[in-house]
Amino acid sequence: MKWILGVCAAAVVFGIVATMTIPAQTITPDQATLKLFPAEATGIAVIDVAGLRNSALFAAFKASGQYPKGLGGFIDATGFQPDRDVDQVTVGKIGAKQMVAVIRARYDHFKVEQFIQDHHAPVETYLGRTLYGVDMKKADQADSASVSFIDDLIVAGHTPAVKQVIDRLAAPASSILDNAALLSGIRGIEVGNQIWAVGQFDVAAIPESARIPAPALEMVKGFKGGSYQMRLDSGVHVRAVGNFISDEAARSTADVIRGLMAVAKLQMAQQPDMIGLLDGVRIDYAGSSMTVRFDGDGELLKRLQSKRRGATAE
Repeated sequence: MKWILGVCAAAVVFGIVATMTIPAQTITPDQATLKLFPAEATGIAVIDVAGLRNSALFAAFKASGQYPKGLGGFIDATGFQPDRDVDQVTVGKIGAKQMVAVIRARYDHFKVEQFIQDHHAPVETYLGRTLYGVDMKKADQADSASVSFIDDLIVAGHTPAVKQVIDRLAAPASSILDNAALLSGIRGIEVGNQIWAVGQFDVAAIPESARIPAPALEMVKGFKGGSYQMRLDSGVHVRAVGNFISDEAARSTADVIRGLMAVAKLQMAQQPDMIGLLDGVRIDYAGSSMTVRFDGDGELLKRLQSKRRGATAE
């Protein structure tokens, strides 16, 4: 069941609403889902899969997509197809390392649980809910992972975080709805974005084993967090804003990224489609915030995808 945890990778944290003459309409938070995450959460990301299914561009890319290796047996045994049966994925980051996903989906409980039992997953009962262990090759309980199937929900992630979700299903408790900083960021997400994330960043959470070049590490140290939002229709529209510790940190980061973009354009001078893609990127900064916007033409993206598939086939 490692594929379920893969949704947790959906989690890059950036973005803010750009200043407009007429304020954009913002989302109404899904309180029923948000209240399942503890108040100490440092980040939240949402994928509106049902909304993505209505996008022509998503449908075009889905036709060429493949399920992760090993998922075929699960689909055959249970009839569960993520792109068809999942409606929403909400991923929360708890503290420095813990992650948990709450997935709203339609599935056959008996078939899914029978499949897991047939594969001899470790079982634990917590507040009347069954948790199936996922092998993460970790001896520490804090690093173990579990998945639980509850009504129309699939709850998956680090075991302590999964239990915190179950706690809130059993009885009201403090939640993200009590986290003013995250809730403020969530209320800045515009209506129509099927993918969005809001969060805070702690440089101490970077593993010591991570090999980050010194210049990049300096930029990372100045980053505090932000939000990210993406909308798919006939094209792709992204708005991301990073909040930094100072005006200088935002300005220098914007300058570095602009420089990298200029170098990329020089290297791809003979590839008009890639130049067209890069031309859709805009980078600005104001005060201690840096805004990155991207508007990608759907037909251009399809051509690039087709070329990539062709190169892979060769």
